[in-house]
Amino acid sequence: MRRFNIWSLLADRRGLAVTLVVLSIAVLVLGARGWLGPLEGTVLAPLIPAQTFITRIVGAVSNAFNAPSDLEALRARNAELEKQLADLAAENVQLQEARAQLAIVSALLDYASSSPERRYVTADVVSRDPSLFLRYVLLNKGSRDGLVRGMPVVTDKGLVGQITEVTPNASKVLLITDATSAVAVRLQTSRAEGMVTGQQSGELRLNFISVDVDLKPDEIILTSGLGGQFPTGLVVGRVVSTRKRTFDVFQEADVQSAIDFDQLETVLIITNFEPPQLGPLLGTPTPAP
Repeated sequence: MRRFNIWSLLADRRGLAVTLVVLSIAVLVLGARGWLGPLEGTVLAPLIPAQTFITRIVGAVSNAFNAPSDLEALRARNAELEKQLADLAAENVQLQEARAQLAIVSALLDYASSSPERRYVTADVVSRDPSLFLRYVLLNKGSRDGLVRGMPVVTDKGLVGQITEVTPNASKVLLITDATSAVAVRLQTSRAEGMVTGQQSGELRLNFISVDVDLKPDEIILTSGLGGQFPTGLVVGRVVSTRKRTFDVFQEADVQSAIDFDQLETVLIITNFEPPQLGPLLGTPTPAP
């Protein structure tokens, strides 16, 4: 049996180590001089997939160790960011509403400035008629604000209606689209006079215009002031279509107001309009105040 010689083993390992060192130095020298170029492609090419795989594993492990370990802090940060986002969304809604209100008020202010001889009270619509047969709105101003029955109600787009009932802090406005409403009007171009009445459907109709009048679409209709119900010159609407038959005395027309009565928010009440007292002139007694 061959005896195990530790000195021989150490010598063999020492020789192997020396050999590896020499080979390493040789490879470095040859590589530095560019003599191993072809050999590098042949030897290293099969090792590229393994190197890529090892690089991915090392990267994943590194990311796992570098990731934040405090999950509670992450949850708190996430909750804080969500709250900030909700606050910004609410603030944006408020800014949009403020912008819309500013546009309405600015338009009403411009309209009021165009008629300095009139005095106005601004009021907000707080309720609408829930039925299909009556058309009115309720305002948040009343007798405490100087409002009385009969005062005209307008916006910058035209005539809204007339106050019919008043309490100390609220008032009721009958819209011109109500079926019981009738407004004496004058055509802006032809100066012909007629009457705009509300319909059960909520539409407006022009009546009592002579068939001899050249009534055309887009004709502007204004209050005439006849009867003393409204001041003159308030815009009621415009003609959208006409109906005329040769055997009729009068012609009719459908009228469209520029006001969206279902979207009314803020209105102006003309407070210094005083309807003329026609009773004595017509031979009828003047009603007691």
